[in-house]
This record gives sequence, structure tokens and C-alpha cells, in this order.
Amino acid sequence: MKDHQILQRERDLLHKNLVQEACHKNFIINDNSDGVLQLHRPFYIRIKEEILHLVSIDCEIGYPIVETYSGNFRQVRYSNLTMDELVTLHSDVVMNKLYTFTPEKQLV
Repeated sequence: MKDHQILQRERDLLHKNLVQEACHKNFIINDNSDGVLQLHRPFYIRIKEEILHLVSIDCEIGYPIVETYSGNFRQVRYSNLTMDELVTLHSDVVMNKLYTFTPEKQLV
């Protein structure tokens, strides 16, 4: 197997584990998937020339949520994250559970 195939398989596994944690496991624990997992240790990522603050994961569809400099929130794709960013997110969310579930109705 080629290096890029191995790397892609690892990315797919990390992505799958993050979505399972945000959507499926969270629903089992809270009986609710209408909200976000707010990261205890949000971090900055770069997508193209834009620096964004990765702050949470949407529990309904599993996408990461970022905050822009103007204070707006939007979803990004896991494919936009570098491998290092994906590993950091996986470590904080799946392995160390460094997040708080916040139902949609409590979000401002």
C-alpha cells in the first residue's frame, strides 16, 4: 500500500471517530443531538489565507464549526484540516473528552 493511501485511511478513521463521538455517542448519553460539542481547548486553523478559530463540532451532522475574525460561525469540512489539526481535534474530543455538550436552544 502506498504512503498516500495509508495516510488517507488514517484520516478517514479519525474523521469517522469524530463524527461517531459528536453524533452517535453524544445522542446515547444526552438523548439529544441538536447542539454542539464546545471544545475546552479551541485552536486556530488556516484554510487557504484565512485564519479561523475551531471552537466546536455540530452534533447533528458532525462538521467542525469555526469562528471568523468578524465573529461569524460556519461549518468547515474535515478535508480542510491538516493531519496535525485532525489529530489534535481527535485527541481532544475522542480520546480525552475535552468538550461540553451544549443544546442548540442554549446557544447564543
